[in-house]
Amino acid sequence: MARGKNTAKRPSRAQLDRLWANGANQYARQIVAGKIIAGKWTVKACQRHLGDLAKSSAPDYLYRFDAAKVGRVCRFIEQLPHVKGEWARVDSRQSGTIKLEPWQIFIVASLFGWVNKVTGYRRFSEAYIKVARKNAKSTLAAAIGLYMLVADGEVGPEVYCGATTKKQAMEVFRTARRMAKKAPRFKEHFDLEINVETIVARRDDGKFEPLIGDPGDGANPSCAIMDERHEHPNNNLRDTMITGQGSRRQGLSIDITTAGTDSASPCYLEEKDCEKILDGTDENESFFCIMYAPDEEDDWKSVIAQKKANPNYGVSVFPEFLYKQLRAALLSPHKQFIYKTKHLNLWGNSATAFFNMEAWEKCKDESMLLDEFKGEPCWMGNDLAAVVDLASRSKIFQRLLKNDQGVLVRHYYVFGHHYAPLDTILDGDHTHYERWYADDNRWLTGVPGPEIQLSLIQEDIEREIKEYDFQRIAFDPWSALQMQQHLSEVLGDSYKGKAPDDVILTVPQQVQYLSPAMKELDAAMRSGRLHHNGDPVLTWAISCVLAKPDRNENVFPRKLENGKDKIDPVSALLTALNPAMVGVVRRRFTRPAVGYL
Repeated sequence: MARGKNTAKRPSRAQLDRLWANGANQYARQIVAGKIIAGKWTVKACQRHLGDLAKSSAPDYLYRFDAAKVGRVCRFIEQLPHVKGEWARVDSRQSGTIKLEPWQIFIVASLFGWVNKVTGYRRFSEAYIKVARKNAKSTLAAAIGLYMLVADGEVGPEVYCGATTKKQAMEVFRTARRMAKKAPRFKEHFDLEINVETIVARRDDGKFEPLIGDPGDGANPSCAIMDERHEHPNNNLRDTMITGQGSRRQGLSIDITTAGTDSASPCYLEEKDCEKILDGTDENESFFCIMYAPDEEDDWKSVIAQKKANPNYGVSVFPEFLYKQLRAALLSPHKQFIYKTKHLNLWGNSATAFFNMEAWEKCKDESMLLDEFKGEPCWMGNDLAAVVDLASRSKIFQRLLKNDQGVLVRHYYVFGHHYAPLDTILDGDHTHYERWYADDNRWLTGVPGPEIQLSLIQEDIEREIKEYDFQRIAFDPWSALQMQQHLSEVLGDSYKGKAPDDVILTVPQQVQYLSPAMKELDAAMRSGRLHHNGDPVLTWAISCVLAKPDRNENVFPRKLENGKDKIDPVSALLTALNPAMVGVVRRRFTRPAVGYL
């Protein structure tokens, strides 16, 4: 039989666009269904996408998913050449072009496909993408940057890749530059001038260049790519980029990063915001978030953990490579830290953190209110030695509750409050302080001026003496002696006579006093006997505590001497816990007790 002509019609542009969009939707469905191994935050990002698809048909929902826009950008990216890894070739005529993986299609489709139904402009103006090393994030970022430079339809586009160092800022830019140089037709078609540190699009008077540190005002970015966001010490660069987009109808700011080590960094705090968005507790329709990492219950040594953090597993991240890194991590605590942060995308500390942050997080109860404990026995610890930085107070309450075996065990309920000079809070180098202070003074009180005024803290304690049955008010040895003497007199009035000598006491900051408290705090956290209200200042300080047992298994709280980590809130907590472990000594109030010890 003679072979006939192929009469099959080639798919139309609209059909091809729909294939790209369907690919993004299919990836989301497979993630949610568990057909692709993924961590919970990846799952939640995909659930958000699918939920929004379901809502998009409703007349009152503001956004729709535009397949044509998805296809346009995906098609553009897949015509760019590879410039890294085994797909790149020396001879540009032999270069392989980029092939987007399903997870990359999902990210690109989300950023460019979701649009406002009325205006047609992009829905997402900000993005946070966390993915482990070697997953081609620089390649993806560079490709998006080139699209924003020549194909986004913006007049006078300005694309910046920002970082804290020139080397890091050049990482994305250099990749984009090599792509443009390696594709002569691309360069000619869009009339590009490719220089060492800038790409100029002469047709639209656009530019693509690296940006380092704090650039100051003046930029008018249509696209800002912040690479390795975890290394940024403050929000200056990001804020400048976002505020500079004020005259752009659909400016786009992308933070792309691996995990870092500083739980008070702007990047970590931004990730916490993303978690709230994906959890549905914070509604922000213009912020796209996706984080690839194992879940807390996963074995960090497992292949499952590797796959959850590395969506390009087997593509640009090879199993053999990860196996070698894991073998090295098993032999060295320092390499274990590197492996967890860089290859599993887990936030951590390069030194040995003492407290388990996953256990601490499980102890959080944001519904817990201080007013519920008025009149109950209370132990207070104070760390007031700092004058120009952070000072802290901690209150502990106790109740007896039955465990699963019906045995009464001691539960601790912790409330902290913290103080810092306003000059320190607002100096631009303590953005985490500024954030906590902005939350209606709930966590951090700003003291006017350059120094902490102990008289203000003393007034707070005096007020609380009337409300709580203080068993002990404990201070570290460097705290104000004059305040301690005054508080003893105030307590004497409430006892209708001289207060017992042991109500105000000093807890020496020595191993024999703090080691038992640290061990009890750790045990209470792990067993669920500790309860806290989510105090972010205390949470940060808990993550900063380092400790290494001595030959007698004693531990003492320490911190990295990096000028950033603070453990004063934990010192206040341990100072309170030391006498709290003794239990109730006497009652000053006659209000009903709730399982007191």
